[in-house]
Amino acid sequence: MHNGSLSNHFRLRQNLRREGIHFETDNDTEVAAGYLAWRLQQGDSLKQALDKSLEDLDGFFTFAIGTRNGFAVIRDPIACKPAILAETDDYVAMASEYQALSSLPGIENARVWEPVPATMYIWEREPAEGAHS
Repeated sequence: MHNGSLSNHFRLRQNLRREGIHFETDNDTEVAAGYLAWRLQQGDSLKQALDKSLEDLDGFFTFAIGTRNGFAVIRDPIACKPAILAETDDYVAMASEYQALSSLPGIENARVWEPVPATMYIWEREPAEGAHS
């Protein structure tokens, strides 16, 4: 999920195309997704890919990125786009305003906070017993 705007998406798209990334649209969200997928394909961990995104992606954004083993949230250094997180033992939820989270079960006991600019939050699932990676 991407909320925001990348000012350098045209240049990034050109660079990623040279790396073999194919795009279906002209949308900057697709460029952000392509960039992160490419970083992961290059062997970066999710944390490394997100660290590099703060250097390489120019604009204002909040991302929620899902992987097979978990997900992450990151905001640009200026934090122009609104975001709020709620975390309990059972779930982590994200929205642009509290009202969207207010009817979640157990929200009154959740840890609710606004993500800090240029800070990543990563939740990874523990592999099930006997499962292979």
